[in-house]
Amino acid sequence: MKKESYSYNRSVMTKDKKELSIAKTVDKALRIIDFLSNTQKEMRITDIARNIKINTSTVQRIVNTLCKYDYLRQNAESSKYRIGFKFLEVSGRILGELDLRRVARPFLEELRDRTRETVHLMILDRTMGVYIDAVESPQRIRMVSAIGIREDLHCSGVGKALLAFLPEQKVDEITKEHGLEPKTSRTITDPDELKRHLAQIRKHSYSTDDEEGEEGTRCIGAPVLNHAGKVIASISIAAPSHRLDQQKIQQFAPVVVNTAKKISQSLGRNTWVESNQEA
Repeated sequence: MKKESYSYNRSVMTKDKKELSIAKTVDKALRIIDFLSNTQKEMRITDIARNIKINTSTVQRIVNTLCKYDYLRQNAESSKYRIGFKFLEVSGRILGELDLRRVARPFLEELRDRTRETVHLMILDRTMGVYIDAVESPQRIRMVSAIGIREDLHCSGVGKALLAFLPEQKVDEITKEHGLEPKTSRTITDPDELKRHLAQIRKHSYSTDDEEGEEGTRCIGAPVLNHAGKVIASISIAAPSHRLDQQKIQQFAPVVVNTAKKISQSLGRNTWVESNQEA
């Protein structure tokens, strides 16, 4: 019994030491990044190590890893290092999302007021959708989605509105990598059937979710396009099925599409119909 207890404690200690080591490495990597970003000029490994007081070999190892992922870059002639272009990519995404939310917000609120249903704004994150904004319905029984939640694209109105306007190669990549998991008995799980369904979405400029992601819930979605006609987000209204029946879908679909069109135009998109076939 004592032996087992000792073995367990030793295992916990080993795990704690490993986690502490990882945390220290991350701390050192962030110190290197902060130093180079504040210096705003190329530096040698020895200069970096001396200024942040970290062993030269440790700095070299961390810098090599950061260069591998483009967070740092090396001047081939001087062998010095500086901040990499990856930070431009990351900051561009963040600024783009913030700008999108700022532009879209008044239109989302207007859509909520016109339909009295919960409104969502979603963007693509690799193979899934991420909610980056939501305006809740004023009604007592309503749909609620937390910002930052990730969701499958193939089984929601807002997700399918994104999926339908992506390049076919990207759609294939998503369905292959992430799959088409059945959420309810109505979920589309066959890739060919999904492609036919997405073609109809492009034809009509809006998508629907008929209890495909969650029983008792229906959605209407539409794509948001940038100035080049590429889909960058989607919006939707979501409501309990008993309130969003087929008559209401026909009534609200043009309103959702028009809202998406207004957001797209605010982001620099001048035409709409032609964009349906662009990918």
